[in-house]
Amino acid sequence: MRVDWGERLEFLRGFLRDRKAVGALTPTSASMSRRLARAAGAGQRRAVAELGAGTGPVTAALLEELPPDGRLWAFEIKPEFARMLRARFDDPRLTIVEASAAEAPRIAREAGIAGFDAVVSAIPFAVLGHALSRQILSGAAAAMTPGSPFVAIQYRPDYLPPLLRERFGPVERQFHLWNLPPAFVMRAHA
Repeated sequence: MRVDWGERLEFLRGFLRDRKAVGALTPTSASMSRRLARAAGAGQRRAVAELGAGTGPVTAALLEELPPDGRLWAFEIKPEFARMLRARFDDPRLTIVEASAAEAPRIAREAGIAGFDAVVSAIPFAVLGHALSRQILSGAAAAMTPGSPFVAIQYRPDYLPPLLRERFGPVERQFHLWNLPPAFVMRAHA
């Protein structure tokens, strides 16, 4: 797989400018992105929300797995990353939402769907603080269909699980070494 140095440089710039919006030095690895898509069961989903799409590695993995009649809403608050996503992807199944992940319920209503049947997140919850993290998780839960998975990549194993348990219940956690930095995949269900 080809390394896109321009994407990596833009991601690093984003991290240096705003560590609360960009939680890592580099984009999520292709291997980790595929793992997130599989953990969400993207191949069987019709309406998926991606929170914190960044420069799009997880977006690419989700689109690769998503069925032909599936749709993906990629939420990204950083305008420069949203522009990169629009330039990178030309897929009618993808809607780029330049808004906070907390807006997920409104976006689901506007799209005319009952809710997202999977949510995948690369939001750096540990740097956001509890109040904003709870707000985003509450919005995600309100926008999800019952029983659907919430899947997140996180670098700290201790921060997100208690917040997920508050909102969703039991949490599964797996360590993934092949990412920079190594990370955890966490999954809970609405």
